[in-house]
Amino acid sequence: MSFRPLFGSLLVGFVLAFCGSAEALGQSAGLDRSIISASGALNDGQKTSVSSFVARHAEAIRTGGDARSVEEARAALATPARDPSATPSFRKAYGQILVTELATVAKGSDLHRALNAMQALRFSRTPEALDVIIERTAVAGESSSAKRIAAASLAADAFEDLDASNAYFETAARRLRDAAVSETDWLALQQKLAAIGTAARRKELPAENARNVRKAQAEALASIAKAMKASSTAEPRMQAIQRTLVGLRNDLLVMQSADRSAVAKVLAPALSDLIGCAGAQWDAAHADATLSASYASVLNNCEVLLRLIDRGERPQAYAGTKPEGDARVLGPSWDSKDKAKFEAEATRWAGIVSGAPYKN
Repeated sequence: MSFRPLFGSLLVGFVLAFCGSAEALGQSAGLDRSIISASGALNDGQKTSVSSFVARHAEAIRTGGDARSVEEARAALATPARDPSATPSFRKAYGQILVTELATVAKGSDLHRALNAMQALRFSRTPEALDVIIERTAVAGESSSAKRIAAASLAADAFEDLDASNAYFETAARRLRDAAVSETDWLALQQKLAAIGTAARRKELPAENARNVRKAQAEALASIAKAMKASSTAEPRMQAIQRTLVGLRNDLLVMQSADRSAVAKVLAPALSDLIGCAGAQWDAAHADATLSASYASVLNNCEVLLRLIDRGERPQAYAGTKPEGDARVLGPSWDSKDKAKFEAEATRWAGIVSGAPYKN
């Protein structure tokens, strides 16, 4: 049995864990509460106090001689920003100082120190700190798949309480989209696609911004599907897409029809290409029981999503029918290895999404 899923779960769990002694550490570290609760920009004296506080603990993350000392320093740095009385003014100043002290550590080759640095950055809830984390998700600049997995997971977590403009979420989603398209590790890909989905579900995000974030996720799926379709080799990335489509299906089921339609022109062709991947990799994917199950799940969700989207885009084609009357074809034909039936249905969907209203 592969240890990769277990490894990914343990790593993400480590990144999101927080020491139980964090509150006590933060309170005893000497950062005055009047600074944490400052209602306006910090004055020079307050900035000096914060810089001294951060520098002391950042140095422990950089050079601490054992894992515990590094983790205690990370806990101390995260605690002030997590304090209920912490104001946006404080977190903004605090985040800028954290970036100055910890960005290099996050980029470093020591995985344990880098993960602790990124977690401390995440809790500042600032876009500048999150930028450092998102930078670690890109294959071009980060060779460690473990760090890419952790960074994407932290980005997803950060989107839930980030103090940033609505436009920033779109920018961050596009950066994660680009990082996802070049990703070769399926666990890292899963975390990146999930992070975009988390950003799209942020309750405070206006509908237009949420649609643009969701479009970035669909664009990532479209690019990945096109690349995979050109190969006859079974694709481990289907395991990531399998999980992404489950979440996307749940989102689209409760989404307003206008929001669903906004991503249809990108998403529907991407789903058709994913179906095409299964046809191109028919023999190789069936030969691997684990991957074959992932392909079957992807096909089932592609079919559900396509019918959900298509009923909204071409309602006249479904006049007099009910959604519960739709019988699935792709998943069952994959499981029964009925390639002729599979290809006929794949061709039918390819024809639909290549015409109006999907193609203007």
